[in-house]
Amino acid sequence: MSQNRNLLNELKEALDDGAVREGLNETFLEEVTLFRVAEHKPKVPLIYEQCFCIAVDGHKKCHLSDVTYTYGEDEFLVVPAIVPLDIEVVPAGDRPLLSITVPLDFKVIQDLVESINSYDKHTLGKVPSSPGIYFEPLADNVIDPAIRLLKALKSRKEANIFGYQIIREIYYHILMGKHGHLLASAAFGESDYALIAKSLRFIHDNYSSGIEIDGLAEGANMSVRSFYNHFKAVTSLTPVQYLKRIRLEKARQFMVVQGEQVSSAAHLVGYESPSQFSREFKRHFGFTPREAVRNSR
Repeated sequence: MSQNRNLLNELKEALDDGAVREGLNETFLEEVTLFRVAEHKPKVPLIYEQCFCIAVDGHKKCHLSDVTYTYGEDEFLVVPAIVPLDIEVVPAGDRPLLSITVPLDFKVIQDLVESINSYDKHTLGKVPSSPGIYFEPLADNVIDPAIRLLKALKSRKEANIFGYQIIREIYYHILMGKHGHLLASAAFGESDYALIAKSLRFIHDNYSSGIEIDGLAEGANMSVRSFYNHFKAVTSLTPVQYLKRIRLEKARQFMVVQGEQVSSAAHLVGYESPSQFSREFKRHFGFTPREAVRNSR
């Protein structure tokens, strides 16, 4: 489906009207967020949970290890697995970049796939492990419901009555897209790609405890070597590198958002030595934990 420029402009206006503050703007739907970024932001490490993200008036660069992906007004981002990305934000000229991020609800997606299959059987087959993000064209069949979603988000009542129905509609169009089988596979857990996505969720939920790679491989019904190879294909990181990134990013959130002290944040994410935590934090982010707190203020 093609893109109508008038419809795209209406999407920009709706995003501009909703994202009134620089940076993160929360909405009446939990985890649905809007962003406004007026100036170029060098890449910063972030953890992307399962979501889709639309950006206009500029573009975002997603650095996954040594590979860089760019998306803006022509494509939107789909993240079926929890992946660490270095994100760079590039506004267009003097206009701020505007974006909306919406979580992926796998239960709703599973229900949609079953409904789609009752009309038109889609076989998922053996989906190979591939990067944990992909892109679909930002076409009218996604732009139109995105506009309606943004308008609904202006009212708590309409957000709760209509919002989830509109998101379900967008899920449908993502599933029917060129790479929709990746999202369907991740939701059902029937492929190597989905098994790695499940392992990523386990790490994300249990990052502070002792996690053994052998146990993750056994849970995915893979040999350690096979698990390692599939894991790196999805995340561009080894399991140990991925776990470290999750822990460091969570610690940064504990300090910046919740006001935890450095030693407390280190303990909460599984570090026994605060000094080791501080060294690895600086090596990863480029600044110390205390500088992270000071900069956020």
